[in-house]
Order: sequence, then structure tokens, then C-alpha cells
Amino acid sequence: MKQIKFIFVLIIVSMALAYDEQNMADLSVPVQIPPQSLEINIAHRFFRATDGDFPDNFITFANVNLALRYVILNKLEVGTGYLLSPSLPKEYTFYMAYSYFLPQIFLRTQAYVQLFGIQTVLGDSRSWKNNGLYQINLQSEPIAKRFFPTVNFIFDGFTKKFGIGTGIDIAILETYDIVAEYLPVIGARDIDPDTQKEKVYNCFSIGLKKSTPGHHFIFSVTNNTDLGVRRLMRGSTTNNIYFGFNIQRLISM
Repeated sequence: MKQIKFIFVLIIVSMALAYDEQNMADLSVPVQIPPQSLEINIAHRFFRATDGDFPDNFITFANVNLALRYVILNKLEVGTGYLLSPSLPKEYTFYMAYSYFLPQIFLRTQAYVQLFGIQTVLGDSRSWKNNGLYQINLQSEPIAKRFFPTVNFIFDGFTKKFGIGTGIDIAILETYDIVAEYLPVIGARDIDPDTQKEKVYNCFSIGLKKSTPGHHFIFSVTNNTDLGVRRLMRGSTTNNIYFGFNIQRLISM
């Protein structure tokens, strides 16, 4: 019941309080916020006890990602994040990205480089491995003033695999958008080290985004409790539906 009350409070707060950026739940987008802006991002993906009673059959524990993003100069940003999970190895990230807009062909582009460290064995402090994630992120200028398709082209230096993330932001009202993502698995399917099951399902999510003068709230459903494109591009072992949310707070420095 506490989880339900918490979500209800989030929804009420979001109504009371739009910064403009066609951001997504997990995909990266070319930066549109001004220089000297700091963004705080908190993301939750909840587990379910599928054989439990309500609300545990809908929401139990969660994977959580805490992230900061700072725009240094026009179109140049840096950021960091930390993944907390009751069942997954911990992970940290640092990245730098530069955006370049091509309005003559209605396209926004971004080059994105991330250094990440991952604890490859849960709870083992000696198992940390470092590597890089490399992305080219594309987003269109508004189509019919409402549609913003997004594509991330991804290379994971740790697994030596390519991936792709696709998504769309659809403005339905002045401060409400529908956001959807789909990440098909490219190449061989991974085996989940915990369940020893093959990740046979492509990952997807769909959600409602509420924008306010200083916040974005995204409430979504997905078939994966993981966070971030590097993990999602590997697929999911299940097609169960899970609940998640993102809260983003913009602070002008």
C-alpha cells in the first residue's frame, strides 16, 4: 500500500507544477536544454511478485538509476549515473556528448561516449570491469508539430556487440506526450547469468510523459526491469509487463 500512495503523490505533484526536450525513458536524445543547466534523473523499474496479492503482484522491489547531467556549453554535455539493484551487479557511468543540429534536413544529431564500470559478479568487490559505450543518437525536428522519432546506434565495448534503439515522442496535449521505445536484439542472444535462460524477447516500453516548468514525469510499462540501452539491447528473458517511472528535475545554474 505504501508503494501505491507514493505513486499517487507523484501524480498529484506533477499536475500542480514544462521544460522543452523530447527526452525518452531510456534512449538518449540530442540536447536541447540551455548551457549551465543541471538535470537530475531518478529512474525506477519495479519487480513483481506474479503469484502474490495486490499490490505486490504489480509492484515490489525496484532497480533504481540515479543520474546527473550538466550542459557545459551550447550542445556540449557531461553526465554520470549509478545503478542500484537488489538482484543485479552495481554499475557506474560517466559520459560526454556533443549535439549538432541540421535544420535544413530536419535532423538533430549527437555523438555520445560513455565510460562505465560494472561489477560482473553480484556482491564481489574484486569483479569490477571497465569499458566504453559508443553511440550516435538521431532525432528528427518535429513532424506535423507532434511527432519526434528517435534512433540510437550503439556499440558496447564490453560485449563487443552492436545495438539499436528506436523510439518516438508524440505530443498529444500541451504538456502531455506519449513516449514509446523498442530495442530489437541484433546478433546472438545472450544467456541471463542468474536464470540461465536465453533472452529471447526484444525490449519495449510505452508511457505517458507530463512536462512542467522544471520537471518531466514519465510513467511507463515495459517488459524488462533493466535500465539503460546497453542492458536493454540484449533483450529480455520474459514478456511479463512491469511498471516504471522517471523523474527529471531541471536546475538552471
